[in-house]
Formats: sequence, structure tokens, C-alpha cells
Amino acid sequence: MFRLFKSQRLRKSSDFEKFRTKGTRSVYGEIFVLKSLERVVIGTSFHDLIPRIGIVTSRKIGNAVTRNRIRRVVREVFRLNSQCFKQSHDYLFIALMGIGTKSNKEITNAILNAAKLL
Repeated sequence: MFRLFKSQRLRKSSDFEKFRTKGTRSVYGEIFVLKSLERVVIGTSFHDLIPRIGIVTSRKIGNAVTRNRIRRVVREVFRLNSQCFKQSHDYLFIALMGIGTKSNKEITNAILNAAKLL
């Protein structure tokens, strides 16, 4: 399993705050919310064009093992299927309470279906 590059992750709190303040398109599922926000591209460098992802999991989901499993699955789906996500967009994945009981395959299918809707 490979890691996402730093340029593929939302890391600053200001990046997460943009989802709250600016208009976003959202896909609400039973087990997660996927929000999309178009990034303003200043240059045409590689880092400006690749999609980025941020993951939010609260303690209501389950214990640390469950939350870390959800994060691993989401990152792996994003890494392997980055072509399904639009270029120069930021995505925020918010896990809801029902996701802890779902299998990895169900989570993967739900994320890919949501990515098609955005």
C-alpha cells in the first residue's frame, strides 16, 4: 500500500474551512457525505491540477481501530481511482455513524458511485 503525496491531501485548517464558507456540491449517502469544491488554479503545474482529499471521522463512528480503517479505505480508493475525480478539485469525505459496520468493498463501491455523481 502506498501513501498519498502531501500535495494530494488537505492539510491546513484553512483548507477545511473553505468547505464551510464557500458553495459546495455535495453527495449525501447513508454512510458518508462527499463534498466537492473547485480550486482556483494559478499556474499549470502538476500540483495545481491533481485532486486533493480531506477525511473527517468523529468518535461517534467507533473506536480508533474503526476510524483508522475507514481512513485507510478512503485513501486507498482515492489513490487507486484518482482518474474518477475531477482535476483541480478538493474533496471532503465526512464519515457518518453507519459506516463502521460496512465492509471495505461496500465503502469502496459507495465512494466510486458518489464520485460519478459529482
